[in-house]
Amino acid sequence: MSNLVPVNTMKANTLADIMELKRDEYRYLLIDPLKAVCDVRPIHLSHLQKTLGDQAIRPVLRQDLAYSPQHCPQLVLLATPGCGCDAALLECLVDYAAEEALHEKRYLCAWLSSPQPLEQLVVTLADWCNHLDNSAFFPFFEPHRFELLQATSPAKKLGGSIWPVSHWWYMSAAGNITVVDGNEATDKWQLTWGVQHAQQAARMIWQLLFAWQQVCPTLPSDAVKLAAAAWREVEKTELTHVEDRLFLALNRLTLLVNIELHPQINALLQQAIASPALRFTQLLNSLPESVWFELDNLSSSS
Repeated sequence: MSNLVPVNTMKANTLADIMELKRDEYRYLLIDPLKAVCDVRPIHLSHLQKTLGDQAIRPVLRQDLAYSPQHCPQLVLLATPGCGCDAALLECLVDYAAEEALHEKRYLCAWLSSPQPLEQLVVTLADWCNHLDNSAFFPFFEPHRFELLQATSPAKKLGGSIWPVSHWWYMSAAGNITVVDGNEATDKWQLTWGVQHAQQAARMIWQLLFAWQQVCPTLPSDAVKLAAAAWREVEKTELTHVEDRLFLALNRLTLLVNIELHPQINALLQQAIASPALRFTQLLNSLPESVWFELDNLSSSS
């Protein structure tokens, strides 16, 4: 089960209030130091160390960076059971998470609540990264990848995989604080082919989301799910060039009419598919203005 809290209506203390509901558990912040952040910000790791103490921060030792713990994800203890979180710090964190919501790489990954103490939870998180995908290290904690997991996986399976994290909050690409509830699963979750394929296309889906946001500044709450579906469908066309696929997928997300159904456009699409040296987006330049006028009228009447 997941719940959405729009960040544009979210008060500074709302996240603190939400996390206060888990006062009987440890509450954490997960950050990724591979994304640089200005060292004057209070959310910089050095400031967090001064504020919370060295004992409140531990690296999640990802197997490909275990030789360099300072570059691994860092789990930060915000509050122990029975204690409240610093509302001012949470305000800074939420503001910054909103700023970087559509960045390809993000510094702020998630807020967590769990009955596990710090030294135990870092081992649990590392184990997920190293074993969730049997073929390779899987940085599922990155917000875009985690949102893709949520968009392409059964909620119960994902909730079982993050247990004993009882709640996993993160900033979605649409600028919403989203929470996935953990649950005690009885069986081990194996990533399906569809989930793995979406993860392999994560960078293309991010590029599609970024382009979509340039056209439509306010993305729907299920933007990642829609973008992943659009990319999956465009892949079926077997267009060779990434730019052509992105163009077609973006049209599917933003236009009220399906331009591929127009006979002249479809003919050019089939030509580009049959001849990999050709670019669909370049072939479109040969269309007469009357075609675009026709499509504009269809869109206006939809």
